[in-house]
Amino acid sequence: MPNPKLFIILNALSFQLVWWAGVLAGNQLVLLSILLILGHFLLSQSPRQDLQLMFLCAVVGMSVDTVLTWVGVFVFAETPYWLALLWLAFALTLRYSLVFFQKIHMFWQALFGGVFGTLSYIAGAEFGAVLLPYGLWVSGIVLVVIWSGLFPVLLLISRGEHAASLTQESQQ
Repeated sequence: MPNPKLFIILNALSFQLVWWAGVLAGNQLVLLSILLILGHFLLSQSPRQDLQLMFLCAVVGMSVDTVLTWVGVFVFAETPYWLALLWLAFALTLRYSLVFFQKIHMFWQALFGGVFGTLSYIAGAEFGAVLLPYGLWVSGIVLVVIWSGLFPVLLLISRGEHAASLTQESQQ
């Protein structure tokens, strides 16, 4: 098992690799993303809690992206399996490389989520991973509003999972 600081660095790097693989290669590098996600569980000291958090947050995120696709905010050339894997990898950052966001006020969580969540999709569009038919500004405003609420909610979910896991561990 790597030390906790090394695990956080590996977690951040893994997420970045999954993001770049998906955005630049679409579904062509899904095996790499799967291996990186599996690697997280091989190194994790709390794989069960990570798995629960990953699925819960990923379902929320994928549901939001599915609705945005249905209403035409996003258009993908093919079914974006890479995006589902990106959500799985992102969920795994909430307790590790993004845990510092837990310590800041919800206003700042919303601000950072709105800005950086939106920029991630805009960057993806610039690389051709997704089309934004409503244009950059309308899509950007929609994404800022959504991510301003979504990121604090995902952090809250991850905090609840973390608290539950600590309670379970202390009772054993």
